Amino acid sequence: MPAMKDWDGSVWKDIKAIYYWDGSSWVKAKGAYYWDGSQWVQFWSPPPFGTVLRSASSPSSGPSGIGGDSSVIWHCDKDADKIYELSTTDFSVVRSKHSPDTLPTGIGGNSSVIWHCDSYKDKVYELSTTDFSVVRSTSSPGPAPFGIGGDTDVIWHCDYNDDKVYELSTTDFSVVRSTSSPGPAPFGIGGDTDVIWHCDYDDDKVYELSTTDFSVVRSTDSPYVSPTGIGGDTNVIWHCDYAADKVYELSTG
Repeated sequence: MPAMKDWDGSVWKDIKAIYYWDGSSWVKAKGAYYWDGSQWVQFWSPPPFGTVLRSASSPSSGPSGIGGDSSVIWHCDKDADKIYELSTTDFSVVRSKHSPDTLPTGIGGNSSVIWHCDSYKDKVYELSTTDFSVVRSTSSPGPAPFGIGGDTDVIWHCDYNDDKVYELSTTDFSVVRSTSSPGPAPFGIGGDTDVIWHCDYDDDKVYELSTTDFSVVRSTDSPYVSPTGIGGDTNVIWHCDYAADKVYELSTG
């Protein structure tokens, strides 16, 4: 089924999500429904979780991290030692800059903040959304920081060597809580206050994790054999794969 459109006064835009009122709050609908006179009937459901909606070649040869939200994509490449903003329309490079150090492995955030980590310096950073300069940084909680994401209110992080996923404080990067990762090689993590997206390099899977206790909500096979980065928000998943040299949009299901 073609994407549903909404007129914003000047152009037709894809509708990213449909919400309904459940009596106390707005809830994201898993598809589209119509009233048949007695009940709501689903006439369209989204592709299954993790389905590739579109993909493109990455801007360099070592895509290592990706994140953002529905309106922006942040990306890093460990071979080029670069940080990028990519277009949400076609994954083209909007702008780029050398990373703060020599092994950028994770990046995420939203249109208002960038979280970043480097595995050579074992550091986590806040970067400026304006020019990618370092706003602040500190040592990472583990010796191999490979994934980071979140939004202005939360930081999700994972460490390859410790096999852990973390929540970090947005104030000082201290560990709020942590637990063992679901797979043996946690490489990518992202999301927002309402959802965690995660990928594992060895078991070639992408996951949704609970924001409450990091338990696995659901999982599926990754599009290719070396998933390195993942991020997004409740409406979109951005993903990259090192072996495929590709960036992807995946279905949230």
